[in-house]
Amino acid sequence: MRIAATITAEGYIEKLPDGPYIIIFDTQKENTEKYDNPGYFLKEGRRSAIVDFLLDKKTDVVITVPEAFCSLSYGKAKQKGLKFIRLEKSLPYEEVIQNLSKYVENLTDTIPEDELAK
Repeated sequence: MRIAATITAEGYIEKLPDGPYIIIFDTQKENTEKYDNPGYFLKEGRRSAIVDFLLDKKTDVVITVPEAFCSLSYGKAKQKGLKFIRLEKSLPYEEVIQNLSKYVENLTDTIPEDELAK
């Protein structure tokens, strides 16, 4: 399973367009890939550009916080079969990965509408 998150320079999980980096953890290889966030500096279509990037990188799961996705990017992610680990707030990426089995228990293929960016 390939699990992605957008992170801040300090290593906290952030909304898709608001963190300068994207980390992808591969649970089978037990390795981490770090990329510059392709949507970070865009003016429009930021979240959709990130979803496209995640799909290109064969991501299975995205760790999200409220307002990480908008309705368009969420629709694209859901249509392409991405799953989600929903957090109530931003947490350190390393903390989530260290306790991954706990978070994977709550894996979902939906995000409530009130958690989407307006």
